[in-house]
Amino acid sequence: MKIYNRQRYLAIFTFLALAILLAVQVYWLFKAARLEEENFSQQVNKALTEARQEIGNTLTSCVDMKDYLCGHPCIYSIREKKIAQLDSIIHSKLDIYHIDLDYTFNITDSSFKRSKSKIFGSKCYLQSLNGLLEKDGIQIRLQFPDRNQFLIAQIRGAFLLSFIAVLFVMFSFIITFTMFRKERVMAQQTSDFINNMVHEFQTPLSNIRLAASLIKKKEKIIHDEKVIEYITVIQNENQKLEKHVEEILKVASPTHNHHQSEAVDVHQVISTTAHDFKTRVEGEDGKLELKLEAAKYVIEAAPDDIKLIVSNLIDNAIKYTNQNPVIIISTQNSGNELIIKIKDNGIGIDKKEYNNIFEKYYRVSTGDIHNVKGFGLGLTYVKKLVEQYKGKIEVESSKTTGTIFTISLPLKHEAN
Repeated sequence: MKIYNRQRYLAIFTFLALAILLAVQVYWLFKAARLEEENFSQQVNKALTEARQEIGNTLTSCVDMKDYLCGHPCIYSIREKKIAQLDSIIHSKLDIYHIDLDYTFNITDSSFKRSKSKIFGSKCYLQSLNGLLEKDGIQIRLQFPDRNQFLIAQIRGAFLLSFIAVLFVMFSFIITFTMFRKERVMAQQTSDFINNMVHEFQTPLSNIRLAASLIKKKEKIIHDEKVIEYITVIQNENQKLEKHVEEILKVASPTHNHHQSEAVDVHQVISTTAHDFKTRVEGEDGKLELKLEAAKYVIEAAPDDIKLIVSNLIDNAIKYTNQNPVIIISTQNSGNELIIKIKDNGIGIDKKEYNNIFEKYYRVSTGDIHNVKGFGLGLTYVKKLVEQYKGKIEVESSKTTGTIFTISLPLKHEAN
């Protein structure tokens, strides 16, 4: 549940971060638009200032221009000529600043109220002619009908690219999160199915074990050796199935082990477990050697858990070998830890597989022949137990010398 809550909070914060990123992106794009507008306005104002100076130069030698600008009556032909002259001056100055937009202008002596557009400022630019004429208040009013479209076009590419990129990231996040939720639900359903299925196996397996035991008790009455042999096979295979069912349940369970912790003599547990495997190892013409040299060997744990850790590693050492198994179990102390090493002479593990051997259902490759039975859950459960007791497990392996599993477990605080 805690992991799920962390994932949910992470998803929420990621979405909020993306939303903030989009808002900041839009803000800076509008900021860029304002800067573009300010730059355009500065260029236009510079052009109008230079146009004012040139108009002032023409007034000294042209009375008709002065009359037109002051609003005095002019014949139509002179008026049109002066409008064309003003237009030429303004156009030439705009060209200097590379402003190639359609514009309109007129001469006015009335106050003009600037209007504000939704995105940009006023579309109208004013240039006062005070000081050039006897009459004050006269000004040139210049307008660019397509100015806003021009400014938007300057930033359209960057805006669309940024906006699409952020939207794509947010859309990808939503799709990924949706897929993650579906996968999580599917994983939960699969886990529930496995748990229910395995629990259903337990009852018939128990009944098979009970029935086989009852028949085995009658072996003095049953004189058929084949029947006794078959009953022995049933008992052995039933025991294997029960072990596999137990492994699946332990690994599939999301909760920690509920065994009661106590002071555990690890040396005693190792010795007992090794004795249980003695017959099997000798049957393989192998050797199981103990070098229990640790001065402190009492830890806080459940005895059954420590036995499961050791037995799983011994079992793997026997299974994954192409020769007579030689297994050495040693202990030593390092600081406030008990170090347990289980060394074998098996087929070894490639370094590229080190990070995978503790994953659920992963099994070390033994070639094309599938002669090693199991579900690939043993090491997964071993690591789960070791980490439950605040320890760690490491592996070192070679194709020529075998494998060494090193387990570090914290010692019990009291004196051993």
